[in-house]
Amino acid sequence: MTRVAMVGVGAVGGVVAAGLASTGRLEVTACVRSPLGALQIDRPDGTVEKVSIPEVLDPAQASAVEWVVLATKAHQTAGAKPWLERLCAAGTRVVVLQNGVEHRERVAPLLGAAARVLPAVVEISAESPRRGCIRLFNRPRVVVPKGDDGVEFAALCQGSGITVALTDDFVSAAWEKLCMNAANGAITALTMNRMPVFDNPRVAQLGRALVEEARRVATASGANLPDDLADQVIARLRAMPAESGSSMLWDRLAGRPLEYDARNGAVVRAGARLGIPTPHNETVTALLEAVSASGT
Repeated sequence: MTRVAMVGVGAVGGVVAAGLASTGRLEVTACVRSPLGALQIDRPDGTVEKVSIPEVLDPAQASAVEWVVLATKAHQTAGAKPWLERLCAAGTRVVVLQNGVEHRERVAPLLGAAARVLPAVVEISAESPRRGCIRLFNRPRVVVPKGDDGVEFAALCQGSGITVALTDDFVSAAWEKLCMNAANGAITALTMNRMPVFDNPRVAQLGRALVEEARRVATASGANLPDDLADQVIARLRAMPAESGSSMLWDRLAGRPLEYDARNGAVVRAGARLGIPTPHNETVTALLEAVSASGT
């Protein structure tokens, strides 16, 4: 059986781990620091799925696999290095299920020369109110670059309930997701409110400004995005279920560090490199950094 190691089994990683394990044709292992127990997935249709996955608690006990799915938060990537060193060998593919546009830059330096990075855009809206229990709000979907590794990852996920889309223009797909994240993650985390916060006209105006700055940076970075993307993003956020939020909101409510640097911080870095002003993203990055440091 093809061996798959999950590194990062939170909301997104838990959904993917449960889906892959449910196929019955993959040997899925959860790489965790403490026992996780069975995963419980509460699906949008009201059904509840419970899946038990073998666990490895110490990187020293891990061995090389064909596939690694890295689903930690972006700021936790360095902490995954001991796992990656043990799990990767010649031909290992590492699927990076993280936010942002810097997947390869973050992960490739932690891998052996023979392992390969497959960046991914994650469209999985889920929260984990307690460890091992996940509430899923949508049908899981992942976008990866078209190519041999992408095609093989799509085949790996067949029958898992996870849709894998292949794209010739991953740069645009990644930046489009980051443009949305620049608004929804920052604003929900700072206000500690779920998606209805965007019904407030002034909040929506700030959201549009964050997206528009990101869109300008994205365009200069080679992405092909519509001029009215900011309006599209706000409309999409307003149409989301009232109980949905963002991973940064869940992290702030739980007192965990926030993934602001891979989101708004990435916009600021790229803007500075390209000479494009990003004052709104600079402001919320500073605020999120302070909130993350305080743990409140």
